[in-house]
This record gives sequence, C-alpha cells and structure tokens, in this order.
Amino acid sequence: MTGQTFWNRLLESSKLSPRKEKVFSYIVHRIREGAHLRDVLQEDYVQRNCSQAEIERLIDDPRLVIACEERLREVFESGELDPRRNHH
Repeated sequence: MTGQTFWNRLLESSKLSPRKEKVFSYIVHRIREGAHLRDVLQEDYVQRNCSQAEIERLIDDPRLVIACEERLREVFESGELDPRRNHH
C-alpha cells in the first residue's frame, strides 16, 4: 500500500488530458442544459475528440455521475415530471 487515501487514488484516476477535460466539461454542460447523456455522447464534438475507449473512461468519471445526479434532482424538484401537472 502506498499510503494514498481512497479519495486521493480516486482523484488521480480521474485526471484527464486538457483535450479530454474540455470534452468532459462540454458533456457536463449539455447535461445541465437538459440533454440526455446518451445523445450527448453521440454528438459530433464528442465523437470527433474522443475514441470509444476515452468516452467510456469519461462516463466512469465520478464527476459526471455527480453532474447527472444534480440534474436529476433539479428535474424532480421542479415538478416537471409530476403527472398531475398540466403540461400544455
């Protein structure tokens, strides 16, 4: 054991190159706008700048999970999914 804490190892493993960090930021931005992760991963910008293996690494990043969770919380708190709400 190297003496690193779990959190230090987690943060080390999630470090990305500047190019991939830009793609990651783009993905998070689109999710916060309300886009679906599946759709964002198919967008030209993401596909042009990352291989499939890199995309898989990006979606394993704990920060992406947090961004998705935050967006989901916003949707639920907004009442947007309430079936009793008038959606006209």
